[in-house]
Amino acid sequence: MKLFSVLVMALAATAGLYVTSQRAPDSAAQEVTDAPDGHYSLYRVGGAERCLVERAGAAAQGRFRLVLEPGCGKLDERFAQVRFGRDEGNGLLSFLSEDGTPVVEFAVADGIAYESVRPEAPIFQLLSRF
Repeated sequence: MKLFSVLVMALAATAGLYVTSQRAPDSAAQEVTDAPDGHYSLYRVGGAERCLVERAGAAAQGRFRLVLEPGCGKLDERFAQVRFGRDEGNGLLSFLSEDGTPVVEFAVADGIAYESVRPEAPIFQLLSRF
């Protein structure tokens, strides 16, 4: 019985070390925003449809140009307004309209995806396409 207790404690300690050694949220955000080819998939949570988003290049005021394929409007009509993106530097990524107004804001979800936080519903995921 003592041997069993020791094994359980060792397993718990190993699991604790593994969890604490995982990447910090900031490094996860960096990983998501730096998709090798600048292409992302955008999904509505609970739906099967997706659309492609391309980070097309730098623009003024810390923004970068976004190109959303026409099918993005089927996910939500707000995506038709998106022209730019901006990394807020705190794990948030904003999709902006032509005048710089945030349309949708995403937060780092799990290191390979962003999840929308504003508006609160519906929820969207933005995934790097590796």
